[in-house]
Amino acid sequence: MITCTECGATNGHDDQFCGTCGEFLHWDDGSRPDPPRPKPAQPVQPVQPVQPVQPVQPVQPVQPVQPVQPVQPVQPVQPGPPNRHGQQADPVPSPVEDPVDPPPRPPDPKLACPACGVDNAPSRRFCRSCGGELVAPAGPAPRRTWWRRWWDRLRRRAPRRRSLRDDRRAARATRRMLLIVLALCVVGVLAVVGPPLARRAVDEVRDRTEDPASLVPASVTASSEASGAGAPRLTDGANNRYWAPSGEAVDAWVEGRFAEPVRLLTVVITPGVGPRRQAFLSAGRPRGLTVVAVDAGGRQHRADVELRDEPGPQQFDVEASDVVRVRLVVRSTYGPGLTPSVAIGEAEFFGRR
Repeated sequence: MITCTECGATNGHDDQFCGTCGEFLHWDDGSRPDPPRPKPAQPVQPVQPVQPVQPVQPVQPVQPVQPVQPVQPVQPVQPGPPNRHGQQADPVPSPVEDPVDPPPRPPDPKLACPACGVDNAPSRRFCRSCGGELVAPAGPAPRRTWWRRWWDRLRRRAPRRRSLRDDRRAARATRRMLLIVLALCVVGVLAVVGPPLARRAVDEVRDRTEDPASLVPASVTASSEASGAGAPRLTDGANNRYWAPSGEAVDAWVEGRFAEPVRLLTVVITPGVGPRRQAFLSAGRPRGLTVVAVDAGGRQHRADVELRDEPGPQQFDVEASDVVRVRLVVRSTYGPGLTPSVAIGEAEFFGRR
């Protein structure tokens, strides 16, 4: 037997770890406790001289004893049935039953070490071979709640411990779900902003590949008109006739309306009262204009342009879609104090219908 130096428990001679505290009992370097040594013998007393023995008389041989025969158990006699003469029949011996052996005693339960598989006594807490902690067999599992049992039946599978494969499968499913959500968000964004972007892209391609056409307004109106300088002269195609307001030049405006929405690309302005320089310098000329293009939905597209103080047409890029009217607003002029205060000989519009 080996006594544990930590807790004092007694262990078997072949045990390597204490069954109570799990401490290692001996080492391979010879530190294993030696078995108990026998106590030193007491000194032997001197033997007294033996007295001479008297001769012994010969013993008579003993007769062998006959073995006793075992007594057979008496079988109970059952009375036999009466014969036809009314006399009792010979008794019938009862059958002798064989003795029944007691049931074998079940072996003592053993605790198997979960680490090395060595059997241990039930009273041990640590394995006698590897020192690992012994776990007693778990009792019956607690009864699951009704909703968990219902959920298991709904999923058609029993609950089980998650493994590394399950975690990877769940991670892949999460990534797929995130990709699906991202794709739906992209589709939603494209559904909102996609059509305008697509229409704009188509317009850009057509603007670069198709030649712009002349867009003639169906009607022309103005904020005011000087005598002999009405608003319709703005688009009559003659460069020696012009439109001029009746009062101040700043904030005066002239507007052309189209019969149907058009794609506006270019605006051409011819300032002054005519192409001859002497006549051109005798009247006010526009210097700064604001081009306001209004589409069918009422949205406005503004573009400020600056004109040179010289006769002849001047071209400006003004792009807008679904335009139904274009207004020219005077912001500043050349030649203040002249009469008329400002004059615009021609306004031309180019684009696609």
